[in-house]
Amino acid sequence: MPNTNVLLIRHAEKLTWHKGTTPEIDQKAAYIDNHCLSAKGYERAHALVSYFTNRHEIVSLYEQRPLAAVISQGVDDGPDAWGRSRRPLETVEPLVKAWNLAWPSVAMSAVDNASCTTQTLTPQRLPLIQVLKKDFANLTASIKNGEFEGKTVIISWSHQQLPQLATALGVPVDLVPNKWKGSRFDVTWVVGMEEGKPSTFYQMPQRLLYGDEDTVLK
Repeated sequence: MPNTNVLLIRHAEKLTWHKGTTPEIDQKAAYIDNHCLSAKGYERAHALVSYFTNRHEIVSLYEQRPLAAVISQGVDDGPDAWGRSRRPLETVEPLVKAWNLAWPSVAMSAVDNASCTTQTLTPQRLPLIQVLKKDFANLTASIKNGEFEGKTVIISWSHQQLPQLATALGVPVDLVPNKWKGSRFDVTWVVGMEEGKPSTFYQMPQRLLYGDEDTVLK
C-alpha cells in the first residue's frame, strides 16, 4: 500500500422521497431522475469549498500529505451506461474551481497543537479527474499502485459503492459500515493508507448545513 490519504464523500443532496423512505411501486414508476443536485445539494457543494480548504480537521491532513487531486464518478452517457448521474461531479466542481482561481495566491495554515506553531501550506493546482462507475476497479488499483504516493485525494462517489471502495483500499471489513444510509449526505470518511499496514478508517460528520447530524454511520 502507498502512503496516501483518501477522503470519501457521497455526492450532495438530490430530490429524494420524504426522509429517504422507499417509495411505493406506483410512485417509483412515476419518478423521473434528472441526474442533478437539488437546491440543497448545490448549497452543500458550495459549502464544501470552505470545508475542504479551511476546516481544521481537514486541512491538518494536508500537512504531511498535500491535497493532490479531486476524483469524481464520471457521467456515463454511453449506450449501456451505468452511472448517468451528474451529482458526484457537481458536488466537487465548485471546490476545484475555487481552489484553482485562488492558486497560487492563497496559502492555508494548519496549527500544530503539540508545539503551538502554525505551518503555512502552499496549495498546488488541483486537477479534477472523472472516472466512470464501471471503471471502479481501475480507480482503486491506480491508488493502491502509488499514483498519489505521499498525497491526499478527495473522491466524490455514489453511496452504494462507498463501503466497497473503502475496503478495496485496504480498510478491514469490520471497520466499515455495510451500507451508506440513503438519507445521509453529511459524512466524510477518511482512509489512511500506509505501506505494510492495514489502512486506517474513521468518519467525521461535516456539520455544514441546517439539519446535518452529529452522528456518523453505523
